Amino acid sequence: MVAKRVEHILLTLMVAFLAVTAVAGGAALLTGDISPGLELLAGSPFDSYLIPGLALLGLVGGSALVATFLMLVRHRLGVAVSAVAAVMIMGFELVEVLVIGSPVGLARNLQLFYFTLGLLIAVLAGWMWVSEHGLSITGIGHRAAH
Repeated sequence: MVAKRVEHILLTLMVAFLAVTAVAGGAALLTGDISPGLELLAGSPFDSYLIPGLALLGLVGGSALVATFLMLVRHRLGVAVSAVAAVMIMGFELVEVLVIGSPVGLARNLQLFYFTLGLLIAVLAGWMWVSEHGLSITGIGHRAAH
């Protein structure tokens, strides 16, 4: 019982951190408070940070905010939505590396940090889902023994 509580708290804290930082980062890209430089977008499909900012704010931050809320109220979909938020940040970071590369320094460190955070959220959410529902994707079927 204690392990489940610790897992729940840890997952909630990780998606809450992701939510706060993704919303702040996306908003900062949109307002220009963070400007990595347009030269990084050369040769990419983007001529500004509008779409990346919206993606970070809406897709990553939005899914992490919903996951945080669902985890806080202990909704049955909280773990699943946390896994979705994990996939969103990992996907965002992969696209970022494909579009602008992985420049040495802070940018690379943040890419590695957030991809790893997403991976940790995904692993923990998967562990919690399987311990609660078994290996069924839909949650229908045999529940794990408690």
